[in-house]
Amino acid sequence: YLFSEIYIDEKKRKIVGSDVKSFFNDPTFKTNEKNEPRFFANSGFINDEGATFNKGIFTTCQNREGKKCPPWSIQAEKIKHSQAKKTVYYDKAILKIYDFPIFYFPKFFHPGPTVKRRSGFLFPTLVDNSSVGFSASVPYFWALAENRDMTLTPKIYTKENLLVLHEYRHAFDNSYLVVDSSYTKGYKKTDRIKKSEGSRSHFFSRFTYDWSKEEYSSNLEVNLQHVSNDTYLKVHDINTELVNKDNNIIKKDLNYEFQDDKNYLSVSAAMFENLTSEDSDKTRFEYSLPNILFERNLFTGDKTGVFDIRSNAFVKNYKVDQTTKFWVNDINWQSNPFTSLRGVQNKFKGLFKVVNYEADNAEKFKTDGLNSEIAAALSYDAKLPLSKKNDKTGTINFLTPQFSLRHAPGHMRNLQNDGLKLNYSNLFMLNKNSQPDVIEEGTSAVMGLEISNNNLEDSKPGEKNYSLSIGQIYNFQENSSLPSTSSLDQKASDLVGEAYLRLSNNFTLSNKFSVDHNFNDINYNDLEANLILGNTSFNLNYLEESNHVGTSNYIKSGVKVDFNNSGELTFDIKKNLETDSTEFYDLAYDYVNDCLKAGLLFRREFYSDKDVEASDSLIFRITLFPFGEAKSPLIDR
Repeated sequence: YLFSEIYIDEKKRKIVGSDVKSFFNDPTFKTNEKNEPRFFANSGFINDEGATFNKGIFTTCQNREGKKCPPWSIQAEKIKHSQAKKTVYYDKAILKIYDFPIFYFPKFFHPGPTVKRRSGFLFPTLVDNSSVGFSASVPYFWALAENRDMTLTPKIYTKENLLVLHEYRHAFDNSYLVVDSSYTKGYKKTDRIKKSEGSRSHFFSRFTYDWSKEEYSSNLEVNLQHVSNDTYLKVHDINTELVNKDNNIIKKDLNYEFQDDKNYLSVSAAMFENLTSEDSDKTRFEYSLPNILFERNLFTGDKTGVFDIRSNAFVKNYKVDQTTKFWVNDINWQSNPFTSLRGVQNKFKGLFKVVNYEADNAEKFKTDGLNSEIAAALSYDAKLPLSKKNDKTGTINFLTPQFSLRHAPGHMRNLQNDGLKLNYSNLFMLNKNSQPDVIEEGTSAVMGLEISNNNLEDSKPGEKNYSLSIGQIYNFQENSSLPSTSSLDQKASDLVGEAYLRLSNNFTLSNKFSVDHNFNDINYNDLEANLILGNTSFNLNYLEESNHVGTSNYIKSGVKVDFNNSGELTFDIKKNLETDSTEFYDLAYDYVNDCLKAGLLFRREFYSDKDVEASDSLIFRITLFPFGEAKSPLIDR
């Protein structure tokens, strides 16, 4: 405490002074190392119960020399800091932003600097939604105990019924529970096309339990999710710890995992619901109950290599009446790498699969009782790593030709709907598809080449300057059971590759591509560019899929300008080139310092679905550290 004048009564244990400056020493009240939380007042009274300031001002902002007003402050006729209640009370308080009055509070209070959790109202939020109109919400945080709390958020609409959000959190010794729910009576005015009758609600919960010890990990997770209406979360802009309004798949699942040095066990059960499907659509629900996966390292030998076993038992129900029951056992083998006299690095890989299954009304499966199938695959991989140092440029060049010969006898199930796409990352994999019961049959050879240039740092390869990786698969026979999106159904697959180029420290290009085997068409092209010019950074992403790979075609770009750590301007846009339409663009400016963040955000959304409408919106948002964020109503066109 600093005073111009001071009176001390030792018997009554009180202090009275004028021109008071009070500084908090507790570092926990700071959200930034530059914060200087303090009270200034005309006069102050201090005793064992706390401190009272008359005509005072409070702020957490840095004390900037030569500047009269902080970025934000609360001024009041009287400010009282109660030691017993650990609360700061204000009478006739005014919230100011750079000395401009923003809000007036006849009575206002907040927890003191030593309080980590306290029941009370949080910052209000004002929103103008194109689907349901203007709303105001004032969350109330309820600290029930040291290990549990709750947040209640009534959302009051001017034209629609009240919506109430509820979040409950409970921490146990080794577990944690989160419950998230909401309810509204529905629309005041309904119609048959968009705004249907009936109440709306959601219920999400997550429970985790951890039995882990130093020698192993063991944990359980249970998720329950339910939404009464397909577009309810999007219409009301509900985003919480558990809820993502843009997620169209909701689930109810249970997952247990155990892992130690040699073993891995996973037991799960799940039900998935696709909110984009119509009620009568058979693809709306899918069940997986149970799904048991066990993996173990059988042994590792200097001569024999590594042997792993993988056993997977699972039951799936989809399209209402189609059920499959599988028990799949895999033995994976990898030889220890060995080098020939000419420097070629060699390795053998093998996979042996035993599949037992029953199927009811399932397409592309045998449905006559228990079926057993055996499949296997063996490959020989070789590569010749070459390198050359360039002392003049301080770089090292790498050239690595690669070759793989693979053979998988037998037959396979039709995987035309698998969605498998070939890229360089899965080019040399022994089994590429996502189905646990299938090995791609046939004999094939893979040719690949990797080229790169790196800077030398302490005689070791450092930052990459450029790289190119390309490869292609040659099948001895065509296989129409493999998906055409992968090009593996042809004798010669697409030529796939990845490229990287660092033109300077501030400009990089990366590209993933797929070229048709006749080298006339580019079937897949994913190009990304990043450029930094001073305080400005640019990024550009272009994606094009054509022919058998797909039909996606869009461009995304973004610009970010950093104003010497005092603010930033960002602009993001995504345009669908296939339909020649812009999906969204965002333009935002934020001013930032140690105690305040304020900005404008303009967003244009072209998405619409049922009762979710496309919109243009402008919003002002401000964050006062450490209290929280407040938003203005959306200015919606």
